Amino acid sequence: MSEQLGPFQNIWDAWIEVEQEIAQKPLEHFERATQIQFEELKEHLARGDREAAARELVDVVSIALNHLRNLGFTAQEIAEVAQDRADRRMKGQAKEILEKYRKTYGI
Repeated sequence: MSEQLGPFQNIWDAWIEVEQEIAQKPLEHFERATQIQFEELKEHLARGDREAAARELVDVVSIALNHLRNLGFTAQEIAEVAQDRADRRMKGQAKEILEKYRKTYGI
């Protein structure tokens, strides 16, 4: 097992046993799974349970990693895509990204 995903490597590795099943899931599976996690997140936040909220957000990362797996990416490739995305899209552009979401989507 590689260690390309840093603290998220154990999450990646935990899902290896169902890799073939994940490969067959449609986009809607990942979309709904993410919605469920945000519903649970809201419940934890309403109760003031910060630790439980954090666990739900880690589950969102897990879903994202599994969708990347579903798309055929390896852990190494995901690490490279994430680094490239941070360098090319996010670094030094955070204010502009937030402004785009405010103007375009009203959030």
